[in-house]
Amino acid sequence: MFEELFGNCPQAKVLQFLFSAPVDEYTKQQIAIGSGISRVTLDKFINKFIENEIIIHRNSRYILNTSSEFIRKLDIAHEEFIKFHFNKQLEELEEEYDELSDEELDEIFNNIPDELDFDELENEIEINEEILVNKNVYENLKDYYLTFSDKEISLSDFSSINDKKWYTMDVIE
Repeated sequence: MFEELFGNCPQAKVLQFLFSAPVDEYTKQQIAIGSGISRVTLDKFINKFIENEIIIHRNSRYILNTSSEFIRKLDIAHEEFIKFHFNKQLEELEEEYDELSDEELDEIFNNIPDELDFDELENEIEINEEILVNKNVYENLKDYYLTFSDKEISLSDFSSINDKKWYTMDVIE
């Protein structure tokens, strides 16, 4: 929204970035990288953002000032902008499609090969799925694997806490 309304200026990029995660705190470097601008460019106007109470600076970190009246109104405008574009896209998406009779649908579903095993297909997709992790997580996983590489490990417990999966493992010697 900000870039579309205010142009491709660095201030709009910073606002867009900060609005994407308004409760997170960032260093100057993180803001610059997240916004796609240089640190030098950020230094040119970050103090204006602080003076105008757009962001708060504390302990060498910066956070969007969500208690600022200006930011609250900008957030409302941002939500309205999103709704406007969403509704506009819905109007443009009125696709024409062919309605199929029950007989035509039955014919399509009957042409699916009997030997197609959806469970097997799902397992194959999971096996070939690429999972991306950051470098720190990779190093921790690598260290963990190396620690237990000489021992057999069995999964003994599974529980879900705060939407995160936790596993406890027993080492079999």
